Amino acid sequence: MAALASAVVLVGILCAVDLLLTIGVIKKLREYGPAGPAGAPGRGMTPLRPGEELPAFTASAVDGAPVSRSSLPDGALIAFLSPNCAPCRAKLPELVAYAAAEPGGRDRTLAVVVGEPAECERFVQELSPVARVVVEPRGGPVCAALRVDAFPTTLRVGSDRDRTVVTGVVVDLARETAAR
Repeated sequence: MAALASAVVLVGILCAVDLLLTIGVIKKLREYGPAGPAGAPGRGMTPLRPGEELPAFTASAVDGAPVSRSSLPDGALIAFLSPNCAPCRAKLPELVAYAAAEPGGRDRTLAVVVGEPAECERFVQELSPVARVVVEPRGGPVCAALRVDAFPTTLRVGSDRDRTVVTGVVVDLARETAAR
């Protein structure tokens, strides 16, 4: 009888330990979200959709000019790139060609380069002559405000009555450049 009681107590203790470990894992998963720790790329933010109002943001371009939602002209393109991203490096020449052909000059394209300033130098050098360039760390103010956590990302914005809205989220830069 004592052996049976001991076995039941042992099973109860093992179940309690298992329950505590499971609760710990659940807490960690909630903290990290579906795709990693908060502040990490791909953390599962809901991206902006066409028709949604562009949230307010402010930043400084590498040339010192202030950049905000109100400084974007109708039809502007916002591109988010990271030098640590192979598709971003492949898309860079396309974005440079697109921005160079954009009527209205460099104010119609905003390039947000995400990473450490030293690693972003090449992107800044290539984009600065043709676009406004903002360099920010991962989870920086522009990415956070516009809910961008994957790279490369492009947004087309336009005016809708008295507000600035997203008019497109997948912009084919090569096709748009060729159409001009």
